[in-house]
Order: sequence, then structure tokens, then C-alpha cells
Amino acid sequence: MSNDFQSRLLYQQKASAVISEEEPVTVSSSIYAIRYMYPGATQHTTSRIRITCTYRDSGQFEAHSGVIERWSDKGWLLMDDYTDSVLAFDSEEEFRTRMLDYTQSFVLGIPLVAIDKNYLPDTFERKKVVSVPKNISTHKNKKIIMIQNHQKITTMMTMMI
Repeated sequence: MSNDFQSRLLYQQKASAVISEEEPVTVSSSIYAIRYMYPGATQHTTSRIRITCTYRDSGQFEAHSGVIERWSDKGWLLMDDYTDSVLAFDSEEEFRTRMLDYTQSFVLGIPLVAIDKNYLPDTFERKKVVSVPKNISTHKNKKIIMIQNHQKITTMMTMMI
């Protein structure tokens, strides 16, 4: 299985907006030049990829959505979109890197676990303690514990200490 995939960030755009008096939501659009070679091919294939990430980053990074698109003569075509865990990343860079790994996995037909050693398939569980958001009661004896499966948040409970 060939793993000949290269990418170069060409440029990035960002904008933030406050929605419903909550913490700001940021939209980041990154354009990459990619180059790859299919097994048995004699020349590289080149393309342009746009990765769009929507997230909140106010103490706890929350990945809300991600979209991967490929440029063609018909305009931007959807390749994949992110539907995994909201709390899987600690930064926008980690989120974008995973989306680029998804691109490589999709284009070359290589399982994601072979590309990203930090990827945990949905058979593993992770736990994260999340700080109390500003819009929830900030009583000092409460904390929110989120128990998350890599595919979705499985349980959320408020506990009294």
C-alpha cells in the first residue's frame, strides 16, 4: 500500500461571530495544494482541497463541524464532513490536521489508523472533565463530567460534590 501523499497550506481565512449571546463561534477555511500517487501510477496527481472547521474555543475547545471539499472544473465538490466527537481535539490546528488525515485516508484508500497514530477507533472510550460553561449555573459545588465515546458523547451528568 503506497502512502505517497503531500500537502502544503496555501492560505487560511477566519471569522468569529457571537450567536444567541453564547461564546463566539469561529469558522476557519484552509486551502491546501495536495499531491499524491496511486499504487501502480507513474505520475503524481495534484489537486486543491478546502477544509472548513467550525468551532468554539473558550477554555474548552469544541469542534462543531468540519467539511472537506475538492476543487474541480465544476467548482468545490464535497469529499467528506466531520461528524465525530465535539471534544476530540484541544485546538483548531489538531482539528484541521485530523481533517487533512481524513483527506489522505479517503484519497489513497488507507485506513485512518495507519495514517494517524493518535486516532482511536470508536471501540475505545475516553473521558474528559469539562469546565462549567458561563451560561450554566456556576455554583462552586457543581462540575460537569462528560464521558465520551470517540464517536459521540454518551453521557453527560451534573454531580454535587
